[in-house]
Amino acid sequence: MAAVTMAPGLPVSRTRSATSDELSTLPDPRSPLASSGLSRTNSKSPHHPDLDSEVATLSNKLISAINHQTSLDDTLSETRHELDSSQERVRQLESEVHDYRTMVANGVLVKQQDVEDKTVKLMASLADERKRRGVVEKDKKGIEQELETLTTALFEEANEVRLSLFVAEGFADLD
Repeated sequence: MAAVTMAPGLPVSRTRSATSDELSTLPDPRSPLASSGLSRTNSKSPHHPDLDSEVATLSNKLISAINHQTSLDDTLSETRHELDSSQERVRQLESEVHDYRTMVANGVLVKQQDVEDKTVKLMASLADERKRRGVVEKDKKGIEQELETLTTALFEEANEVRLSLFVAEGFADLD
């Protein structure tokens, strides 16, 4: 808004028109015609000696007040605009929070601590499974070794039985 400039002083009208005298019931104390007993001062001057400076001072104060009010109006307008912008941002953030909470509730998003806890449990479970697998593989190798030993022993015994049968049949045919 435009600022009103300071006036150096208002001119005092020393003449009165006939129409304004007809409308007014009180005489103008600034007018030379009104130097009767209705005057506020008993001085010989037609008006108060500091009246011009008082009017100028009051005019300057009025202009300062108008400028200050204009400044306050501008500040109020800016503040309202900032408030509107802030309220829009709050609505946007509330919408984002609602979407986030919905995704957490639906399981799309999970808390990092929950994931870390589950990872620790899975790692511990994996370590236990690896230990058990190592034990089972060791037992399996032991069983395979024992099976091979038993198979070899079985074949040796079968060969001995066959050889003994063959020897017994061979002697039986000679008789």
